[in-house]
Amino acid sequence: MSDTLPEAFAVPDFDALLEDYKAAAVDYVAEQDEDTASELSEALDNDSELLAQITQAFVLKRQSEIREQNYWARQMFRKYVTESDMIDLLALQYNLQRQTITAADTSVFPPTEAVMESDESLLKRFDLAPYQFHTTGTRKGYKFHALTLGERPVTTIETEDSGDVVMRFSFPDVTETLVKDAEVRMLTPNSGDVEVAILSRESDDGQASDALLQSVSDYLNRDDIAQESDTITTKSATITTYAIEATLYTGGDPAHAVTEADAIAAVQEFADQHHRLNQRVDRLELGNVLYGLNPLRVELNAPAADVICDWDAAPYCTGVTIHVSAEQ
Repeated sequence: MSDTLPEAFAVPDFDALLEDYKAAAVDYVAEQDEDTASELSEALDNDSELLAQITQAFVLKRQSEIREQNYWARQMFRKYVTESDMIDLLALQYNLQRQTITAADTSVFPPTEAVMESDESLLKRFDLAPYQFHTTGTRKGYKFHALTLGERPVTTIETEDSGDVVMRFSFPDVTETLVKDAEVRMLTPNSGDVEVAILSRESDDGQASDALLQSVSDYLNRDDIAQESDTITTKSATITTYAIEATLYTGGDPAHAVTEADAIAAVQEFADQHHRLNQRVDRLELGNVLYGLNPLRVELNAPAADVICDWDAAPYCTGVTIHVSAEQ
């Protein structure tokens, strides 16, 4: 994503904005008294004058206000949105709501709060949402529906005895979202046989239960979702396990000090981000994460090679071992 902002979000240069404020003030006063306006202009041009300093402070405050206004204006656009509340509003454009990963439990003390879908996950579904309107059974369309399992209402149209036509929308009771990722392929071209691989939140490694696979199958095969020519089957993701082991050398230099806890947290975050279907755990990328902690040198012992997964497989890290050495 480019860091270049549109001109509409540019913050005026301080000196240019200051000159505009000074000119506006002088012009306003000149309408009443030219001599006073001349004295005001001299005062504003003299940095030792209190009035000039106050005006400069107002300009700095105005710049700050413009930055704040521009920040919130950018939150209305997918490219720039970062605030969770604004992401929720953006998602409503496609009638999407943040999913509940783990429901709240008020039967225990203290009560546990619900674990909600992350911003990254909601934005991913937002990006896939336009594909739900395609009429050709696209991969991304089926993927969107798998990731929004059970959220489309069942629509029925009935004619009552009175002759009135009634349309009903029955919304399923979805308390927790169990599908973490999905990938779709038609392995035999033009066959209509569509396979959907599911990565689940039911288990740590992502294996999907038969019950979840059946739920996904029933949902995707609905006549308002599946293409008439498609036969959809579901299967659990193939899990490719690997472990991460690395040694970070600091050389005993405080400038390169790294804690084991920080290194483990950074590597675990990397592993969690790659726990998706059709991913590649790249040793160079992993090394870059570790070098980002500023050690003197990194020795990556495991994995011994890149972990490359097919469309229906996902990498799962079984453990992280980090050694921190004062040697060079």
